[in-house]
Parts: sequence; structure tokens; C-alpha cells
Amino acid sequence: MHVRSTDLRGLAGDLRGGLSSAVVSLGILLPLGLLSFAALGPAAGAVGVPAAFATAIVGSLVATIVGGADIPGSGPKSSMSVIFAGFVAILASDPRIATVRGIDVESLLLLTSLCVAISGLLQVLFALLRFGSLVSFVPVPVVAGFMNGLALIIVIAQFETFLGLPHGAGASDLMSGLGRMQIGGVALGIATVALCWFVARRWPRLPWALIGIVTGTTVYAVVTRAWPGIPLGPLLGVSSLGFPMPLEFAKLSSPAVAPLLETHLPHLLMTAGVIALIGSMDALLSAVAVDARLDTRHDSNRLLLGQGLANIACASFGGLPLATSLSIQLATHGAGGRGRTAGVACALVLLVVLLAGGRALGLVPVTVIAGVMLVVAFGMFDQWSRAPWRQLRAGARDRDALWSLSIVVIVGAITVVFGFVPAIAVGVVLSLVLFVASLNRSLVRSVVTGESRGSRRIYDAERARMLRAHGTQIRVVELEGAIFFGTALRLRSEMEALAAGSRYFILDVRRVSMIDASGANALDRLASRLAHAGTQLLLAGLLEGQRHARALRAYGAFGHEDGRHWYADIDRALEAAERGLLDEAGAQLPHDELPLERFALLEGIDAEQRERLRAMLTRVELATHEVLFRRGEPGDRLYVIAQGSISILANVDEGVAAAHRLASFGPGVVFGETAMLDGQGRSAAAAADEPSVLYVLTRADFDALRERDPALANLVLLNIARELSARLRFATATIQATDRF
Repeated sequence: MHVRSTDLRGLAGDLRGGLSSAVVSLGILLPLGLLSFAALGPAAGAVGVPAAFATAIVGSLVATIVGGADIPGSGPKSSMSVIFAGFVAILASDPRIATVRGIDVESLLLLTSLCVAISGLLQVLFALLRFGSLVSFVPVPVVAGFMNGLALIIVIAQFETFLGLPHGAGASDLMSGLGRMQIGGVALGIATVALCWFVARRWPRLPWALIGIVTGTTVYAVVTRAWPGIPLGPLLGVSSLGFPMPLEFAKLSSPAVAPLLETHLPHLLMTAGVIALIGSMDALLSAVAVDARLDTRHDSNRLLLGQGLANIACASFGGLPLATSLSIQLATHGAGGRGRTAGVACALVLLVVLLAGGRALGLVPVTVIAGVMLVVAFGMFDQWSRAPWRQLRAGARDRDALWSLSIVVIVGAITVVFGFVPAIAVGVVLSLVLFVASLNRSLVRSVVTGESRGSRRIYDAERARMLRAHGTQIRVVELEGAIFFGTALRLRSEMEALAAGSRYFILDVRRVSMIDASGANALDRLASRLAHAGTQLLLAGLLEGQRHARALRAYGAFGHEDGRHWYADIDRALEAAERGLLDEAGAQLPHDELPLERFALLEGIDAEQRERLRAMLTRVELATHEVLFRRGEPGDRLYVIAQGSISILANVDEGVAAAHRLASFGPGVVFGETAMLDGQGRSAAAAADEPSVLYVLTRADFDALRERDPALANLVLLNIARELSARLRFATATIQATDRF
């Protein structure tokens, strides 16, 4: 069988990626294993290290095979380990587990593994219910506060390790510990922190945690051999490690374990729920970050399914909770790993290390692991929460920033002082408060008037002055958000206030995310109330058959209008409002063909000169959507509209109806003069909006006119200059009105 070279290169890249991710994993397995079972004291290493390896081997294999990520990479995570450690501490404080003969490890592992298994089942349920896209609905300040609290818990735990204190020591123990701390061990831990931090900052692709562990262990061995009198603290102290055997969950119903399960079931279920929620959020956010950095893709619900099944598999061997690891994925990708083979290779390398190098793992100093965990904890502090803090420090007294930072501090403090269960409860309450507060927020994104914003239709000078003078009778409001039962009442009252004194009120709903029955009813009633007050409501960003239009139809809104005041965009709605104002002022656009003497191009020209110029003008008739010229064509003539409407379009290659409108011209308006005068090509296309009549003056005829009748040619140029000056004045007035508004 022939094997292609590309397949071999892909296999080699996956193997390199698996080896690289295994190296990175080794740097975090020892610290997280020790952290997760820190409450067991000296027995933490013997229980926690095999549990961490079981998670990295069994769990990552299942997640790699089932999960929906392009780049594999899963393992224990510090956030989940802290939550898990809290449950272990509760169990370890039970005298039926922590007996005088030592820790009943088997009973403890049965309960902790059941917790991990239930969290996995919840994640599978999340996947089946397709909750993968709901991660964005969890308020960021709540998540940030919870993560910061977990990071602080890790920091406090490492200081306990530095001082040689038991897990969860009180303030009195801390003071006594300061008096008998081992300076050498503390110095070794601080040196490990400095080394890991330096390597991570200078060479972020290197496995800084593993480098810190190897270097710290080497320094410990050299110092204790050369200067045995210097105390550097205890070692991890596991003589040999093997792969953990599968647990017998049938023993949960035994007389020894069943009472424990009954007692701790509330905490077990709460911990499982928190691990499932935080783990799912962590996995999905990490997947989004990886996709953004590496241009990969993931299936959110399949990813949750893989994480859930992986946690169930981990639980069978007494493992820790598992989640997607950004650092492992980046290490895999950086070394060339692109497929599932890399994840399998990583698991096999870790299995070999566990079986063959267990004795060497026992030689790692506890203070070195604590130093690595301090760096991990510093990296856990949420990056987002720094933004509102910097904003407040800069002197910006923004209420939203202050409120967000307050939530971060409250949730973080409760996590540290009272534990993650009260923190989650407070987080849920604050989430509801944030939701209710969001309901009371205004949907108004911007407000302008017709004085500062006009349509893309270009009017003659007289009508342009009229529209500018009455522009405040047109109001344009851009909405953003959801129009539903929570915002409908406030929206109606705000819109009625903004519409007061206007003749035409335009609502732009392009940025509206949804319209429910209450929202549709509010818009319908708003239109009725405005109509009674003499104001016409126009909706921009609506087309028949479009999502919002279907919603309004389904809920029976605007049935009496049949959509005649709905427009595809603000530009078309503004034009409708402007035409309405002109009609009311008796200055409506003419429907019949304008006589030549009413063209601005012929202003100030006597009858004899007008006849000479008429002889040079060519009459052209266009049908609806007929193209007058295309972009890039020679600009050798100008046009005067006698009847109808001509639009300047960005491009007409895909059809006139679908083209983006840049401007529209009506009867009496001159256009195309710039290209004729400078000789450049057309910068856009032009087409008729309706049956239209134009008169054309070519550059050749104008040049002939300049030779035969320079005075008449100068009058034509003067009228062109006046037309351009009027448009410039209108644009300047619009800009000034915008600045005032």
C-alpha cells in the first residue's frame, strides 16, 4: 500500500504535537493533583497525582475522539480543581472519613467520583438540549468575580503550603506559622515563581510550568546534598505510582458509604452543577479563543458532549474534573498537531511517564509545586475585570463600569469567604438584577433630524432650501436591542416624547434583534397615537417577507396600512418624509415634463440664446431601470432631467434593483457635469427609477459652442457653478446642523 508523503508529514506533526502537549500537561498535573486533594494533608500527593494523570489520559482520549474541536487539548483545569477541592475538604472534615486510623480514601473517592460523573451527565444533557450557544447569556461581571475568587483561593492555599500549615488554617495558625516557617523552602518557592513568570513572559511557547518544576527539583537536590542543614520543606513523597484501578460504584450502597452519601448529597449535587456550568463555559470560551487565534472551527454542542462523556470516563478511575485547555491546544498546534492523533499521542506519553517515572515524581518539592500554582493563580485573574478598573482609575465615573466592578468584587469576596456555593447563589441573583436592569435601558442608539440628515435625493436649490428650513419636522431614531414585553412600555413613552413637534417620525429597526407580540403591539399603538397627534410613523429597515415584517404580520400589527409606510432603509424613508413635506408645502416634484426655460442650466439666458442651446441638446427617453451609463465609461456629457428620476448607483452588474444608491436626481437637476468638465471617466453608474426624459449636452457640442458663442458658453458655465455652489452650501449647512445637534 502506497502512503503519501503528505500523510506522513501530517502523522509526524501530530506526534510532535502530542509530545509537546504532554510536556505542557506534565507541568500542571502535579500542582493540580496536589491542590485538588490538599485537604488530605500528607496523603494528597498519593491520591491526587494518579487522579490528575487519569483525567489527562482517559478523559483527554474520550474528549479527543468525541469532541468537536479541530485541535485536541483537554485536561484538569485550575478553576475546576479549586471547586473540586472545596468538596474534598468538606468530605475530609467528616470524622467518618478522617478516622483516627487515617483517611478512608476509598469512600472519599467514591463520593468525589460520583460528583464528577454527575457533572459529566449534566454536560451531556446541555449538549442534547443544544445549550452550547447560551454561554453568552451569563453576565461577564459574575463570571469574572467568580474566577477572581477562585484565583485568590489558590493564592491563599499556596501561602499555607509555604508556611507548612494544614489546608484551611485560620488566622491564629497563620501567625504561629510565620514564626516557624522554613526560610529555605519559602525562598525556593519564590524563586520558582520568578523563574516561571520570566519564562512565560519571555518565551510563552515553552512549557514554563515543567521548566519550573524540573529546575526547582534540581536545585532542591543540589542544596540538600551540599548543605543538608538548610531546610527546604518536604517532598511530594510518593514512592511509586501506577494507573488507578476502576472504581466499584456498587459500593455506594454499602453500609459504610450510603450514610456518607445521604449526608453529603446536597453538597455533592451543588458541586456537580457548578463544575458542569463553569466547565462548560470554560470549554466553550476556550474554543472560541482558539478559533479566533488559529482560524479553526468547533461544534459547541458536540464539544459539550465530548466534555461530558470524558468526565464520566474520568470518574470511573477516580479522576478530577476535565475541561478544554487553551495552553495544551496552543502547544499541540504550535508543534504541528492538527488532528485526533495528536491527542492520542499525548495520552500515551503521559501513560508511559506515569508507569515508568512514578518514583521520580515523588522527588518533587512541595514548595516548588506551590510556586508553580501561584503563577497559575495569577494567570487565572480575569482579564476583563481590569478594563472597568482602568476606566475608574483614569477618572471616568461611568456608572456601568462602577456597577460591573462592584459585582466582580462582591462575587469574588463571597467566593473566598463563604465558598463557591453562596457565590453561585449570589451570582444568580445578580444575574437576575442585571437582566431586570437591562429591561429598563433605553433602546435608542441615535437621534437626528431632517435638518442634519437628508436622503440621497438631490433637489433643486429652491426645494433644498425649503427642506432645510423645515428639516426639524423630520425625526430619525435608530433603535438597538430587543423590542419585547420588557422594553415595549418604555419604548412607547420615549418615542412619543421624541416625536413631539415632528411631522414625520422615522424608526430604524435594522439593529433590532427581535420583536415579540408585546413589541409589535407597542409599535402599532405608537403609530396610532402619533397619527392622532398629526405625526406619520415610518419604519425603516423593513421589507415584506423579512423576519421583523413577518413578526409584525403574525401579531396583527399595521394591518390597516398594508406596509405602505415600511422602507428598506433610512434613505428611502427620509426621501418619503421629504416628499411629504414638499407636497404639504405645495412644492411637490413635477410629474409632467419640465419645459426647457425652467432648467437651472438655462437661467439668465434670453430666448434667442436658448434656441441656439436647445439645438445642441439631445432628448433621451429611458424606461424604468434602464441604465444610462456604467462605471468607468467616458464622462463626455452632462444631463438635465426633464421628467422622472435618475439614481446614481455604486454598481449595476447584479441588477439595478439590488444596487446601492449613492444619490437620486429629479426634474430640473443637472448631473454628470463634473466628468464632462474634467474629462475623467464615470465614477459610478446611473439608471432610471421610473420612466424618465433627459436632455444631453456633449463635450464636443459644448466646445463648439465656446468657439462660436463664448458669451453663451460662459453663461452655461456660470449656471453649472451656481448649481454646484448651491449643493455645497446645502452640504455645509447640513454639517453645521449635525454639529449643533
